[in-house]
Amino acid sequence: MNTSIPSVPKDFDLPAARGFTMKGWDFSTAEVADAILRHRMLNPAVELGTNVCPWNCDFCFTEAPGNIDGRKKRLAQELSIERRLELIDETAQLGAKSINFVGAGEPTIDPDFWRLVERISQRGMTPIIYTEASLKLKSLEFAQRLFASGATVVLKVNSLENADYQDRVVRGIRAKSGIPQSSYTKEREAALKILLEVGFNRSSPTRLAFDTIICRENLHEIESIHRFTREHNIFAIFVNYLPSGRTSDGHTGAISWAEQHKIFQRLAQIDEQEYGLRHATHFPYSGGVPCTIRGLGLFLKIQGEVYDCPGEAMSLGNVKHTPLKQLWEKARSITSAFNGECFPRQQFWKRMAEQADFEKRAVETAELMSKA
Repeated sequence: MNTSIPSVPKDFDLPAARGFTMKGWDFSTAEVADAILRHRMLNPAVELGTNVCPWNCDFCFTEAPGNIDGRKKRLAQELSIERRLELIDETAQLGAKSINFVGAGEPTIDPDFWRLVERISQRGMTPIIYTEASLKLKSLEFAQRLFASGATVVLKVNSLENADYQDRVVRGIRAKSGIPQSSYTKEREAALKILLEVGFNRSSPTRLAFDTIICRENLHEIESIHRFTREHNIFAIFVNYLPSGRTSDGHTGAISWAEQHKIFQRLAQIDEQEYGLRHATHFPYSGGVPCTIRGLGLFLKIQGEVYDCPGEAMSLGNVKHTPLKQLWEKARSITSAFNGECFPRQQFWKRMAEQADFEKRAVETAELMSKA
């Protein structure tokens, strides 16, 4: 067993002020190093909720690529509520300090949402709820109960200023009947107002975050979203698309690695010049702590399949047949190689580059043939 002290990005020790990290991702370099050495889980992502969601987001990484037209429905053989509660206990036993509650559908509408959230809290972990927010979090009572549970809330924010784009992207390119027709953007704004009123952003580290995919449609407003989050003590998770779910084969709105690296450098410049915050702009997130899900966690899907992280395509096994602890041991080499970066997103860009190169060569070949 390798007992040498791991090399951990120093950004984990930067101050949590102005939303540099969020509650549940606030690990020190010493904590991360210890978890690597002892192969202790810190920050898994789990589809604790059913697959049901009324929206039809074209970038949904939890939905099968074949289901691009319809909304997300309950799947066959989803884990029972009893098994999901057991898995919360098992992640705590493996050392987890938080659970990223990512669906599979919209978590807040799951009939067992409160049982799941409160079980996470009872086991001493931080529930991190990834939500579209518009369906439940406009309720002050709902938001207050969530605050009392110790949860962190991560909002879907593709845009703050372009309602047409934001509404269109959550309804899907080919919206069918059953997709809500109300303005998602206005409903989410109402929810954000409630979350700020309740005080999710008034702690350090903050308990409020934005999940924003940088793409061609919103590239022009990334700087303003970044400044908004800094001014309001909100953690900004700026990412690109994952090579899973509906974006397994790429996405027409994706930007290149060079483009995203350039905007990351610009945001780091803003942080240093305007907020006195110097950091290394670690991929895959800009202006925030490195990723801890891959290597210090796992991704567990609602039907029991387990992966290294949400972007991986190769399953480690299924908790219906194999104990979670045993599957966690299979990821030991990934934990040992932890560097806070995102291998799946690097693969996404590689595929996009290869596809672009293939299309370019195809055009050149067609031109040559037409001249022959």
